[in-house]
Amino acid sequence: MNKILRIVLTIVGMLSLILAVGFCLRLPWTVRLWPWADSFLPYPFLGSITAATTASLLWIGLSGELRSAAGGALHLTVFYAGLASSLFLLSQHGGDQNLLMGATVCAAGALVSLAMFLWFRRYPLRESRPMPLLVRISFRMFVVVLVLVGSGILLHIPNVFAWKLQPTSSVLLGWFFLGAACYFLYGLVHPSWQKACGQLWAFLAYDLVIIVPYLLHFALVRPEQLPSLLVNTLVLLYSGALAIYYLLVKKETRTWGKSSQTPTAKKLSMGDDFWPEAPVHLAEDDCSSGLQSNEGDSAIVMSSHVGGKSA
Repeated sequence: MNKILRIVLTIVGMLSLILAVGFCLRLPWTVRLWPWADSFLPYPFLGSITAATTASLLWIGLSGELRSAAGGALHLTVFYAGLASSLFLLSQHGGDQNLLMGATVCAAGALVSLAMFLWFRRYPLRESRPMPLLVRISFRMFVVVLVLVGSGILLHIPNVFAWKLQPTSSVLLGWFFLGAACYFLYGLVHPSWQKACGQLWAFLAYDLVIIVPYLLHFALVRPEQLPSLLVNTLVLLYSGALAIYYLLVKKETRTWGKSSQTPTAKKLSMGDDFWPEAPVHLAEDDCSSGLQSNEGDSAIVMSSHVGGKSA
């Protein structure tokens, strides 16, 4: 069963990659999936959102860490549920039947995502290494930033975002950010490295797609929106650097070229930025205590032998 799930997740991830490319290039068949765009902006964001989903699904399918899919499913549950409610309200206000249809589809997506969350959270983690301290601190920062930005967008607070957003774009981005905040918060509830892996892969894919529109926007941004653009760009650059370092560079956590060390040796080689779950018992201590024990046994034998001769 697990093998079948991994194959399905990998196939869905590949299909999601095609969808991400379609959104980024604004191909006609993808434009029809979100017909309420008021500018070019929703499509790069939809492409980055789909790319993040692609990275997470492929990592889970290839690594076999099925429990990690629960966090992504929670993200989609919040995203689809919020989007469904907002599109429904917009349809009632403007009388657009297409918005009502979109709300219905999103509501169905929320139910499917909730079922996936309840299903995948039953699986145990295959590896229970703790989450690095810097990653934990960063995730807390991401939660705060995402909640503030997502709430500000939904409440239409001026200049909280670097672009001027219309209602449909506001609900799309606002609920995506709030869903992402729940994703990172879920990872902090039981902070393990394997959960963080999927989240960092998703964030890295999101960053690589959306960073281009952000950088290009510096030439066009209005002065009052420049602070928001700077903050958002810095968060993207930082999160991308964090993901690259821990996923591809740092020896103890990178997901490629894993050494053939035993689990005990891997635990002994962990860096200081991991939260220790138990005091480390060094092999040298065992060796030293063993030598002392042998010396004590030898002394007892020799004294017994000498005592026997004296008698």
